[in-house]
Amino acid sequence: MTLHDHATRLQELAAGPAILDAVDQFYADDVVIVEATGESFTGKETQKERVREFMGSVAEMHDGGIRSIAAHETAPGTGIAFAETWTDMTFQDGSRLMLEEVAVQTWENGKVVRERFYYDTAPGADA
Repeated sequence: MTLHDHATRLQELAAGPAILDAVDQFYADDVVIVEATGESFTGKETQKERVREFMGSVAEMHDGGIRSIAAHETAPGTGIAFAETWTDMTFQDGSRLMLEEVAVQTWENGKVVRERFYYDTAPGADA
């Protein structure tokens, strides 16, 4: 598989109920995740717990998708990938959010070793 294939499969899994499988399959044990706020987290298990918490706060996923994926592969499974995605969701408190984000991923040997998110949020689903 090319880096683009890996990045695409990761996003496909992450967009559905198999998001934890995506983390297991494609994240390095010592992955570093950096949010748009600058806050960072280290470790696959930490990321899985964060995903569980986030998904527990979501009441309903209305829609979502992948807008684009690009990758620059420097060796097999190694390089930089960019994924632009969107998700329309309602949280347990009744608030609705249209999340549009870009993930910039550093890959080594078929695993994400660093992922930084850039995102913007807007109320409602009019994106």
